[in-house]
Amino acid sequence: MGKGKILIVEDNLLVSAAVQDILMDEGYEAEVAEDGKTANKELAKNEYQLVLLDMMLPDTTGKDLIQIWQKEYPHLPVVFMTAHGDIPTAVECLKLGAYDFLTKPVEKPVLFKTINNALKNVSLEKKVKVLTELNTKASDYSQMTDVIATSNEMKQTFDMLTMVSKSDYSCLLIKGESGTGKGLLARTIHKMGNRADKPFVEVNCSALPANLIESELFGHKKGAFTDAKENKIGLFEMADCGTLFLDEIGDMDFSLQAKLLKVMEEQKFRRIGDTVDISVNVTIIAATNQEVEKLIEAEKFRLDLYYRLNVIPIEIPPLRNRKSDITALAEHFLQFFARKFNKKITGFSDECMKVLMGYSWPGNVREFRNVVERSCILTPGNIIDNPQLLFPTGIQTSLGAKTTDTVELPSMTLAKAEELAIKAAMKEAKGNKNQAAKTLGVHRTTLYKKIEEYGLEDIVD
Repeated sequence: MGKGKILIVEDNLLVSAAVQDILMDEGYEAEVAEDGKTANKELAKNEYQLVLLDMMLPDTTGKDLIQIWQKEYPHLPVVFMTAHGDIPTAVECLKLGAYDFLTKPVEKPVLFKTINNALKNVSLEKKVKVLTELNTKASDYSQMTDVIATSNEMKQTFDMLTMVSKSDYSCLLIKGESGTGKGLLARTIHKMGNRADKPFVEVNCSALPANLIESELFGHKKGAFTDAKENKIGLFEMADCGTLFLDEIGDMDFSLQAKLLKVMEEQKFRRIGDTVDISVNVTIIAATNQEVEKLIEAEKFRLDLYYRLNVIPIEIPPLRNRKSDITALAEHFLQFFARKFNKKITGFSDECMKVLMGYSWPGNVREFRNVVERSCILTPGNIIDNPQLLFPTGIQTSLGAKTTDTVELPSMTLAKAEELAIKAAMKEAKGNKNQAAKTLGVHRTTLYKKIEEYGLEDIVD
């Protein structure tokens, strides 16, 4: 089986023939187009994994072609082959969407390294796209970012949810450690189900005092208690015909659990201080990071309520038990934060990926997201290649986190990481503070203050 099909768009027949021979010897399929018109015809009738494109052609320019191809073939990587005098134009084309450029004459090792990196990047993009489509169904990207998964455990979870979504289920219980994405999964379940166009109402049972949560859930009548100055609609009414998500259900006051069970059974309730029953049609999704069985033994959770909630149990495994998800999560988060901070970061070094894979992730996906965000902010170049930026010492200490035995985790304070990032940016910008500030994504005056704070005046002009 070939490694992939590559189109060489080059009007110099000696160059195109030489490149074609090199590629075919390496196991690639390679075709040649001598001008833009021929190249467009080839792309229209055949599927290519990559294009090697000359900057100047008899009938058009590479710049004009890539602007067309970005619209028609947005995921097709294009690598320019340029003469030294064309480099400024090639850099301009990178901003238009080109993957990279090579200068003629093209060196064989550089050619294959560039092609391999481009194809690897596209392969990962396609993999993530397929997973997103399978896992999200009707959910949008931003809501599903934290639950994208490739592991068998998560695939089985989504297979079950796909079956559940076809029925009008009454209750569903999500279990998992803090940070695994229980809330995001709950919203996804709602969007996958028959009530997707109806309200999704969320309440955190641990965030409200026991004397307030009843009023929040069921509402109250004006004058029911001292501060009840007007009628209040409860969350059950707001979620009518839709979904009510009870997050951290294990923290709900024991005395309120009996009332919740009755409402779930009868689908009706009364506002506090009222005498009129209100009927609702609500699906309940509950979530907890606690072991409910232990709460039941300690008489802190009702067994009958547990049975009622646990009609469809869903368990999200911790990230340390599904390491195969890390690559896809890293790609998603990196793309998200690179766009957010206007960075050109394309990936992690092998050393950094080894650290990410070896870490135990006590904070799960939430912690993983934060690590990628911080690394993206502090990295001045195109690759996150400094493992010390991943885990400042303070974060490790506060969480009591440990890595696996196979990886020794480097440690550094956040201030030291920031200092290193400034040094790297100034070195890359050759002392140009304006350029360094742009690279770091901060204002010039902020950079001045940081240079003074860390005593880095000697590295600038």
